[in-house]
Amino acid sequence: MKKIIFSAVVLTLITACAGIGGTAKQVDPIAITNTENFAGHNTVLIGEFSVTFVTFDKTSATAKSSMFSSDTGYASSAIRAKLEGVPDEVMQNITDAAYQDFKSQLSANGYTIGDESALKGNATWQKMKYDDSPRRNTSSFKMITGGSREDATFAPTGKKLLSKNIGGMIPYEAYDAANQLQVPVINANYIVHFVYFGSETEYRSNAYSDIKGAEYSAEVSVGQGIQVVPGSGINWMRGASSTFSDPNGQILIQAPVVIPGAYGSSEDSTSGLQKAANVFSSVLGAVSGGSSSAKDINITANPSEYKAKASAALTEANKRVLGALAAAR
Repeated sequence: MKKIIFSAVVLTLITACAGIGGTAKQVDPIAITNTENFAGHNTVLIGEFSVTFVTFDKTSATAKSSMFSSDTGYASSAIRAKLEGVPDEVMQNITDAAYQDFKSQLSANGYTIGDESALKGNATWQKMKYDDSPRRNTSSFKMITGGSREDATFAPTGKKLLSKNIGGMIPYEAYDAANQLQVPVINANYIVHFVYFGSETEYRSNAYSDIKGAEYSAEVSVGQGIQVVPGSGINWMRGASSTFSDPNGQILIQAPVVIPGAYGSSEDSTSGLQKAANVFSSVLGAVSGGSSSAKDINITANPSEYKAKASAALTEANKRVLGALAAAR
């Protein structure tokens, strides 16, 4: 007999857990690539500034036996979260404020921001394509896979977004233009997430006890809290890289910038069809040894509270990234 436990938990506040026997490894706030390439530069150009707002995301956890076990049972739990109640105007206002703060902090750290006419007048830079703001990424095959992350990326008012290559890579022309202009060009993007996820799994073999079979437990949780996630930051462009030379650099958020606390209400929006599927899987799992469960959560934000927390997170992200930039100079 196999015992299977799975659950989805909804939280409203960020919590911390501690265990006996050790402490969690601290993650450095910032990751810097090619530190030496930031030295000696006091004038920069801003090629692009953008903020990506995540509006749908999911996570899952699966408990199963070890690689060398013949036991094929498992327990899998998934949770999907959707953000509602934040209109485009609010996201645009957040982006505009973050852009002004970005420029202010650059100046406060001793940098001169060159006129964007230098980029507009460069023939190579003019070859690049642009997307209208906001640029939205939506899920495909949502009925089959449960969907993938959805988001909307905003440029400051009056500006457009650079079209990226496959994988979100910055076009080669941007690096070539930076080399021609002989001034570092900064491309900045921050990713603002509306929740945090947690997961926990447990597998217990009862081969050496009086209980037959194995026990599986999988739990996932979601909590409200705004964060600027790892991977956000700046690309520092000075020219094309080669096998033996890379004049460019990156300064990226490595430990998320978190502004904890609820900013809206959470509601279980799991469909009747999904609930029926959960029950069927549980019943079938008692026989087959494997089962799965999924839950949907809608978070309806108070726009003003969401704006306040997102703006606070972006201000702190600017401070962290641009402080590291100035220190590397």
